[in-house]
Amino acid sequence: MKDCLYIDNHVLVVAKNRNMTMESFKENIKKELEKENLKSSFLEEVYPICFEASGIVTFALSSKAKERFLKQIEDKEFMLKNFAVCVGKPRYKSRVLYVDETKESVEELSEQFVHRNKKTGLLEFIPRLNEDATKVYSLYSVLEDKEKISLVQIDGGFCFDDEVRFLMKEAQSPVFGDKKYEGESLAKNTNLALSIVEVKFIHPINGKNMSFRYYPEIDKKPWSYFNVEKFLKI
Repeated sequence: MKDCLYIDNHVLVVAKNRNMTMESFKENIKKELEKENLKSSFLEEVYPICFEASGIVTFALSSKAKERFLKQIEDKEFMLKNFAVCVGKPRYKSRVLYVDETKESVEELSEQFVHRNKKTGLLEFIPRLNEDATKVYSLYSVLEDKEKISLVQIDGGFCFDDEVRFLMKEAQSPVFGDKKYEGESLAKNTNLALSIVEVKFIHPINGKNMSFRYYPEIDKKPWSYFNVEKFLKI
């Protein structure tokens, strides 16, 4: 299968190109599976990815796998790493969960609650007690700063396909080329510089540790302004 990173009876990991809807992406996958006599009646993505973004997409090929993947996400055992070229630089160099080893607990300093505004279609912050509030995390770190643009790693993005884009805009550093969240200030009509570059999880059936990497278009602007390979190498 084209761009397939891994496949078995329960899990499919595949790379998605930018500017492709999930609907057409899944249809292409189904056709490829049929060609290779690997037709699956169950094909559900574990986390969302927006039309404009590229990167690794993990699919569950069985309901048991999907259920266990969701449990891993809830328990923070599933790791999702995004790279983005952002306009300017975030207001903080990094925002992470604070781990208090003496208390064996995690203080969730970066947790926030959002919902989608029905009128604008955009995400926005909302009090946690609202019934449609969804918890998200703004976990990011600036890898390299070029003043006008910066290379940022953002962990997470499990709830909404534009979650990462919204959180970077709120960090005063929208993703380069983001028409939706004010990331076109440096250049109009450019591609969204956002990609899921790494996933790590425990195989939902055999329990093995799985890890996959993906390189965005590092030879094209704005990615080419940074040494992306340096931050992705093992």
